[in-house]
Amino acid sequence: MGSPTFPSTPGVLLVNGPASPKTQMDRDLEIGRLLNGLPSVLLRLYRIVDGVTVGRTWQGKIPDEWKVPETKVAMRPTGGGAVRHGQDLCLSLFIPRPLLSPGPHDWPTLYESFHSVLGRFLLMIGRESIMQAHCGDPCSNSPASRRGHESLCFMDPVRGDLMIGGAKVLGGALSIGRSGILYQGSMQIPGFDPSVLSGLFEEWYRSEGREKIDEVLLVKGGKREFTGTISPDRADGGPVTP
Repeated sequence: MGSPTFPSTPGVLLVNGPASPKTQMDRDLEIGRLLNGLPSVLLRLYRIVDGVTVGRTWQGKIPDEWKVPETKVAMRPTGGGAVRHGQDLCLSLFIPRPLLSPGPHDWPTLYESFHSVLGRFLLMIGRESIMQAHCGDPCSNSPASRRGHESLCFMDPVRGDLMIGGAKVLGGALSIGRSGILYQGSMQIPGFDPSVLSGLFEEWYRSEGREKIDEVLLVKGGKREFTGTISPDRADGGPVTP
C-alpha cells in the first residue's frame, strides 16, 4: 500500500470568521463540491461559535448537560463522534484527487503525519504533545473505530490524535471521495482562547507552517518523511518532536 504523493504546489490558507455549526459545515460542503478543480491543497481555519457537530454515521446521544438544542447540531461530512464547539479552533484540509498518485493509499498514515506537523505548532506555543498510538484509526471499520459512532470525540481518542497531560487536544476525521480527501479537525488547548489560538496559528503557518504542512504531504524517495514519531512501547504514544 502506497502513501499519497503530492506535487510541490504551495498550499493555501483560508481563514473564516466564527459562525454556526450548520454554516461552517455548509462551507466545507461547498468547497468539497469544487474540490476536484482546486489547484493546490487548501487548509481552512475557522471557529464554531456555539453548538455541536457529529460525524455522518454517528448514532449516539448528546449529553443533557451540554444543553444544546437540535437547531445547534450539524452533521459533518466526515466521520467520528460528537464535538462540543465554542472553545476550540477548527481546521479543514482539502486535498484534490488530481494531486494524488494512482493506486491504494495509507490514509491513517496521512492522518498521523498531518497531526505530527500540527504538533510543531503546539510546541511553538509552549505545549508539548504526545500522539495516541493505539485504539481505532480515523478511516477503518474496526470495532475500536466503530465506537466513534456513539462517542464524544474529546473523551475517546483514536490512533494519531494529540494528547497533553492525558487529555485529547487535537482530533479529526477523514472523508475519502472521488473528488479528493477532506480532513476535519478540532483543536482545544487549555489556557488558550480560540481567537488567540487562531491568530497564533496564522502567524505560525506563514512563518513555517505552510512549508512544513506541504512537506509532510510529500513523499520523497518513495518513503514518507515524518515530523513526529509514535513509540510502540508506550500506551499513550511517543512524543511529537520537531
